[in-house]
Amino acid sequence: MLVSVIMPIRNEGEFISNSISAILNQFEFKHYFEIIILDGNSIDKTVKIVKEFQKSNPNIYLNNNPQKLVSTGFNLALNQAKGDIIIRVDGHCEIPPNYFIKCCELLENKDLDIVGGSIETVSPGVIGKAIAMAQSSWFGVGGVKFRKVSSEKSGFVKSLAFGAHRRELFVDIGGYDEEMTCNQDDEFNFRAIQTGKKIWMDPSIRTKYFPRSSFGELFRQYFNYGCYKVRGIQKRKKLISIRHLIPFFFTTGLFSTIIYGIYINNPIILILILFPYIICNFLFSIITAPSVHFMPFIFLSYWMLHLGYGLGFIWGLIRFIGKWNDTSIKDNHFNREKFISNSRI
Repeated sequence: MLVSVIMPIRNEGEFISNSISAILNQFEFKHYFEIIILDGNSIDKTVKIVKEFQKSNPNIYLNNNPQKLVSTGFNLALNQAKGDIIIRVDGHCEIPPNYFIKCCELLENKDLDIVGGSIETVSPGVIGKAIAMAQSSWFGVGGVKFRKVSSEKSGFVKSLAFGAHRRELFVDIGGYDEEMTCNQDDEFNFRAIQTGKKIWMDPSIRTKYFPRSSFGELFRQYFNYGCYKVRGIQKRKKLISIRHLIPFFFTTGLFSTIIYGIYINNPIILILILFPYIICNFLFSIITAPSVHFMPFIFLSYWMLHLGYGLGFIWGLIRFIGKWNDTSIKDNHFNREKFISNSRI
């Protein structure tokens, strides 16, 4: 069995060395694997680090991704991949030593198409750790199963991160949609489910994920998530979960109330809508924080998550207003014929 690991990266100099080392550290896996890295014109030391790894690892391939998009980079790498199993790994995560063998065993022994595990969000520094804790909590991201590292059981899910895919899946449904500059894996997973494919999560397969380390980066990340969630709904003609609408309703209600409060010159209206959220945020900050000095940072992290996603969703409704009838999959850089011919099967 051959495994192809695809890494679409850009400016991952801080984490890429640990990410590649974790992939090479699959000692229990006795089969050959290749690592295909598509770099989106990094301006830091990312490429230099990858080239150092190439000197002693001929199974690492580095190519350019001039479009700089994860979706495009992934599709370009698919054209080169020869594996029976295709695994996506990001440049800011570390997979566990048993990742390959566990994922391959699941795909071999069960009627499944995509498998993966939970992610443990970790980060150095007080702000980074606060963001990590907020992203792992129910109040922060809702019922996202793969972000919970303790309570979830193995079972079918609607989406997961860093999945291992059967090769045939891409022949059946295509590659990543390159219009989705964010949420491309969510759209792909939902497309797979709508065509009868099965996604399985085993929380014992635990990957370390390194999140954004500032509130500004966190806000931009979730703004983009919210924006492209709209495009995903348009393409799939279905909402995968009601939780995706909660930040939108909150943000819409908040700004509508602000405008109305200014119009009637009554700030009490604003207080009435903000007060329940502030109380909930405060309580969950207490629950989430391991110590008192983390509380204000977790409180702000929740704000950035919810406000960023909600505003992004509103912007997506505006930006993509004319695309409700456009459900096409734009995987232009995925060459299905070349992908099929590269298969060892």
